[in-house]
Amino acid sequence: MIGKILMAYDGSDNGRRALDVAAELAHKMDAELMIAHVLMHGRPAKELARMAEIEHMVKVAEGAGTTGFVPSGASPYELLAAGASEGNSLRLTTAIGEQLTAYAKDRSKEMGARKVETIMLDGDYADEIMDAADDYSADMIVIGSRGLGTVRGTILGSVSQKVVHHAAQIVATVK
Repeated sequence: MIGKILMAYDGSDNGRRALDVAAELAHKMDAELMIAHVLMHGRPAKELARMAEIEHMVKVAEGAGTTGFVPSGASPYELLAAGASEGNSLRLTTAIGEQLTAYAKDRSKEMGARKVETIMLDGDYADEIMDAADDYSADMIVIGSRGLGTVRGTILGSVSQKVVHHAAQIVATVK
């Protein structure tokens, strides 16, 4: 029986689809749902900025009241792309994480999940997800797949692949 589901949420399109699957499973199984978001610390500034632009996270950050620490005239995208000071980058990353987890919790409840909690983690994505699943005593992990091509995914690896191969729990990847 699946009584606890850990959902790894990153705000991507596949992550949103995985969130819907996890919320639906939690509703139908009357399972507890823990939504985990691993902060994007340590990412190279250009990669973080590209991800923010592609995944529309900048709009989320702008709505999170980031104007208090974004230099006058600079958008959050420009802040990330320029490799802003550690304090500003940390605050922006945290603000994005808070907005993503708040959205995920609200969306899960809209879909009928009754017992929903959120957690933000910091560290290696796959390791943090698997550790959180163990700490939470999850029976299942739901995670979005980034959709890397076969060759690229094999060479670089991916978070979902690492979780699928190393987690002790049932793992559902959603494309």
